Amino acid sequence: MSLSAVPGDGEMKLCGRRTPGRQLRAASGLPVAWVSDKAVGGGLTWAELAERSAGSGLQPFLLYGVGFDAAGPLSERFGEQVGEPEDTTAIDRMDAAQVLQRWWDAQVPGEDELAEDDKLRLMFTPFFARFPGLAPTVEEELDPELMRRALVQYTRHAQIGLVPAARPADILPRIGWAGASNHRTASQLAAVLRSWEDRFGARLLEVGYEDIRLLVSRPPQTLKAAFEIAAEHFAFADEAHKGPHYVGEIARVIENNPFWDFWSD
Repeated sequence: MSLSAVPGDGEMKLCGRRTPGRQLRAASGLPVAWVSDKAVGGGLTWAELAERSAGSGLQPFLLYGVGFDAAGPLSERFGEQVGEPEDTTAIDRMDAAQVLQRWWDAQVPGEDELAEDDKLRLMFTPFFARFPGLAPTVEEELDPELMRRALVQYTRHAQIGLVPAARPADILPRIGWAGASNHRTASQLAAVLRSWEDRFGARLLEVGYEDIRLLVSRPPQTLKAAFEIAAEHFAFADEAHKGPHYVGEIARVIENNPFWDFWSD
């Protein structure tokens, strides 16, 4: 699939309004995205642009907390959180289950340590040292009215970005996001995000310095279904959903929740 070019500096017609913005560039000068100069209409604007992405070839995302209000390379706005765009064809050769397995193993202590520490065992319960593998696909869509309300109420002060990408999961490597660079590449993250798109209807909604947010149309709707997904979340980031540090806590947060939040150190 050939991708669209990054729109040039100047106004774009977004949801019926002419919106001023400009290109975001990597340190090398390569344009990676078009971003509005000022905050826009939040979730509803993102949703309308997402519906048009198949025709436009541009995937929308909300850029939160960056304050892009002057010309200059993206690296000057994001600091060390931005590198160079990554080759998204490499993601085709990555296996999400293997990626998550490695991250899980890196966090789990040895079996002897688990046996001796009740708090550690509770953190990984019910899986302990064994990563359970990828959770089954969730087929049932969340109530459409619930999804609509989530978008209407999503009014955080964020700019809108447009990225030439085949799917939302590829936004992070396409902009060279390095918010999790201490542990994970953007392409590795995208391999998992692609899998979540397919299994749970999870789309990248918002990008910050060290955090991302997803909008999920098919989250787990029972606690039992949430547990295996929670294991994936535990492996995926340093912190999931603003605080829960145990698999069981994460499971309770994501049940019927259309928003998934991740932060990396």
